[in-house]
Amino acid sequence: AASDVYKRQIYAALASCDFFIAIGTSGNVYPAASFYQAAKIGGAKTVELNLEATNSSFDKHVQGKATEIVPKYFKELLSL
Repeated sequence: AASDVYKRQIYAALASCDFFIAIGTSGNVYPAASFYQAAKIGGAKTVELNLEATNSSFDKHVQGKATEIVPKYFKELLSL
């Protein structure tokens, strides 16, 4: 089925990415929660930008309102 093809493509991309950022998620809602896990297993650095702290196993957590933390985080990231 087409959905199986898309799933394979998604997980292949996740397995080969170097950096994965999730914005506004608890890291517990599936299937999206498995995306950062697949990226992490593939060796990617994982970052969670979220309103509240979670118990997920992202490498880095940044808490606050998305309207504030997303622009700030990407500005810092792009200045590296």
